Amino acid sequence: MRRLVLALGLTLGLTAATPSGVAADISLTQTNQVILSCNDGHSLVVLVDSATLTSLVADVASINSSVTGLSCTLDTAIVDPATQTSDWTVFDYNPSGQALAPRHSPNSMPATTNNGGLTWQFQFKPNVYTALFTTTDPSVTGNDSTKTLTDNISVSGDAESFVTQHNGGAGCASNVPATVRFYFTSPSASGPSTGQPPAGFYTHFWWSNPMHLVLDSANESGTITASMADPNEWSDWNGQGGGSSPAVLEAFIEATHRVQSIGLSFGGVCFFETGVTPAPNTFTGEQFSSSFNAG
Repeated sequence: MRRLVLALGLTLGLTAATPSGVAADISLTQTNQVILSCNDGHSLVVLVDSATLTSLVADVASINSSVTGLSCTLDTAIVDPATQTSDWTVFDYNPSGQALAPRHSPNSMPATTNNGGLTWQFQFKPNVYTALFTTTDPSVTGNDSTKTLTDNISVSGDAESFVTQHNGGAGCASNVPATVRFYFTSPSASGPSTGQPPAGFYTHFWWSNPMHLVLDSANESGTITASMADPNEWSDWNGQGGGSSPAVLEAFIEATHRVQSIGLSFGGVCFFETGVTPAPNTFTGEQFSSSFNAG
């Protein structure tokens, strides 16, 4: 994914490595869900332990006191990793367009399923850009290194099309086309993709590239597929392909063996997580449906 440099050092790389074969990279000490958002459009969600959270708070304070113009915020919530469910969570950008907010409460219009989790759906909201749709379900996280991801996606409603924001579309100069693609996180995967700090941070986050589905109609369907065994089908936070160098390849392999969360990211063809929203904003109903499989 094409991104600007985020000066957070290797903070998120402090998560301790776990033995091979664990179900997922969510240890019992990772009790803090962190949503880190910066005014340059960066935003991420990750589970960390208390020591890592303390380091993150210090880093953000340092960034905010600098003269670079970059400012960041941390939103945290206490979670019990042992109680992680198979539910899928929608993350929207808040009105500032910089911070992510999960849909958990009934009034937030969370994702629902009516067939035991085979298919999940949610409603888009007017003037709200949806960024992520992810899960920590143990059946699709953990060691995904040999798996192939498949998702049958459909959108339906009375909107006309979709748009992204921040010129995430064609040529990095447009808000169309809007797209959806695979996305996964693995905080244990630290490694350089540029050779300079905060390179280790980049390889915690991966997007399928070039595989994506263009959302150019408000009523359409399609299937996307990507192999977790092929590094050339993925790129990291800095836009580096999984096989672009030995160091990035090593981090990609580590990431696919210890997936913490996985799902879909909404954006464009230039920036992959700028969010999408139906257009025009006068629509009365627009639904997204996903039948995700990792096998």
